[in-house]
Amino acid sequence: MAEGRENWAVDELLKAEDEANNIIKAAQKEREKKIKEAKVAADQEIAVFRREEETRYNQEILRRFGSTKEEEELERRTKAEIDKIYADYEANKLAVVDMLIKRVIEVKLEVPRVVKGQFEQAQQNF
Repeated sequence: MAEGRENWAVDELLKAEDEANNIIKAAQKEREKKIKEAKVAADQEIAVFRREEETRYNQEILRRFGSTKEEEELERRTKAEIDKIYADYEANKLAVVDMLIKRVIEVKLEVPRVVKGQFEQAQQNF
């Protein structure tokens, strides 16, 4: 009879251990589920916060540096000025090249008046 009680006690202990293991597994699954839910909720809160902060940042940039219309106008004027400079370059490049070639090829063979004056003054001193 003692053996029957021992087996019964061991069986009860094993049964209690299985129940405890099942409770632990269920608690772990519930914990994992809550962690996933918390992560999803946190991601949603972060997304909302990010949108709000980006909106606030963009409004501050517009307040400090002007609207995008002003930027577009500045870009348009700058491009127009660059186009004008390029057109001036294209219109004048041949004339400048011709002038430079003419200056290099044509050499005046007369002595400048300043040099003549210095030479005459040097001769008089001798």
